[in-house]
Amino acid sequence: MLQLCTRHGEPAAQHRRVLLKSRTPSWTYLLIPFGLLPFAIVATVLEKRVKAAAWPFCPRCLKLRTGRLLGGIGVVVFAILAVLVLAAAVPHGTSYAGPIVLAFVALLFVGLLLAANAGWPLIASAHVSRDGSAVEVRNAHPRFAEHAAALQAWAAQQQWAAQQQWPAQQGYRQPQQWQPHYAHPQYPEQQSPGPGGTMPS
Repeated sequence: MLQLCTRHGEPAAQHRRVLLKSRTPSWTYLLIPFGLLPFAIVATVLEKRVKAAAWPFCPRCLKLRTGRLLGGIGVVVFAILAVLVLAAAVPHGTSYAGPIVLAFVALLFVGLLLAANAGWPLIASAHVSRDGSAVEVRNAHPRFAEHAAALQAWAAQQQWAAQQQWPAQQGYRQPQQWQPHYAHPQYPEQQSPGPGGTMPS
């Protein structure tokens, strides 16, 4: 089990179940002009997923996630309160309604984006490769890279040892070399001729 976080290389304070996904191919965004539904369908079909049962996060990771989450929620709450205050303060019939709505939408988008960046996969800076065969970590800390390499080497050694022990556990014996057996032909015993050179009947 990993004991160092990927971002800071510090000992883990918590292990979380994390669903890692592959990145959406850039060419799929060309489908957006044809509708969000075709884009969503193609992106979902091409998406690769890996469930990490216990991904390590250090105290700095937890603090970063809390800060992003609270920041996003704070921006959303501020946007809502600002709209309510401006709606009550601005006289009806003025031309400020359009800019107020645009500002509200912009602040709402920023708040939701900050809150979305508080997800565990983004805190871990990890994603699944395009072919789904590996998990890639962006800007991994050197200590984490060394720790992960050591775990991979240990796992490979354990797998090799298990493969070597399996024949012994199954009672495997090396087969004996086959030795050919040659049968000598048996000929009837020749009888000596009797008196007068005749063979006895």
